[in-house]
Amino acid sequence: MADSGLSPSRKSLDPGRLEHLAVSRTGLVFDPVSGLSFTVNTTGLTILELLQSGVSTEEVAHRLTEIYAVTLESATAAVAGFSQQLAQSIP
Repeated sequence: MADSGLSPSRKSLDPGRLEHLAVSRTGLVFDPVSGLSFTVNTTGLTILELLQSGVSTEEVAHRLTEIYAVTLESATAAVAGFSQQLAQSIP
């Protein structure tokens, strides 16, 4: 089996928490559980919306290659980095 390049972060992203996040089209994200809010850029918004819809991180990376015309390696790194930051942002 090939390595996807998505290594687990120190704190893993809980898919159950994703469904509680309120996300605006402008990239404002509100976590009603913790009361925290933050913003994401266009790429982050795309990743977050795909993750919220139940798409795997591997598939998100593949879709980013189509949407943004980037390499799979670059897309995989973006998804891994975003997922790790998101896991740290929603306690």
